[in-house]
Amino acid sequence: MLLGLASQAQTVGNVDVSLTMPSVALVDILPSAANGVTLQMTAPTEAGNTVGTGTSNQSNWLIFTSAVATGASRSIKGDIVGTLPAGIRLRLDVAAYVGTGQGFTGGNSYVTANKYLTNVPVSFIDNIKGAYTGITYGSSGFKLTYSLEIQNYANIRSGTSNVTVRYTMVDN
Repeated sequence: MLLGLASQAQTVGNVDVSLTMPSVALVDILPSAANGVTLQMTAPTEAGNTVGTGTSNQSNWLIFTSAVATGASRSIKGDIVGTLPAGIRLRLDVAAYVGTGQGFTGGNSYVTANKYLTNVPVSFIDNIKGAYTGITYGSSGFKLTYSLEIQNYANIRSGTSNVTVRYTMVDN
């Protein structure tokens, strides 16, 4: 009979737990941004033919980690630091996400249309909330393809130019 009474007695202990999640907005390029991209126009071999825009470069992958406040979102924007040669446009194509990251699949984040990069930042991944891409080169993140296009033949000139493509994660 005492055994039955002892099993019905209860005690409760409480612990207050405080949780803090910092705001996180990190973006990077794989391989490291120190690895440059070279794009080269090609000369025609026959008079009267167009100057070629050369081959594209697909050696970079964009990766990121994000944690935002409730109801907030972020975008990733790209712009050029420097001056492109007259008559030339730099196109950025962003492939759909691949990898094992979390948070932006299932309709949350999305890639907008491919963009031409200028000195004015342009958004190309929108609606980023809590997310991470993973960090494995070639199999995590968003594959970036850079290519050149001739915008105005009358303005093109021979020579070499260097610009920096800058990627920024911004709060919406």
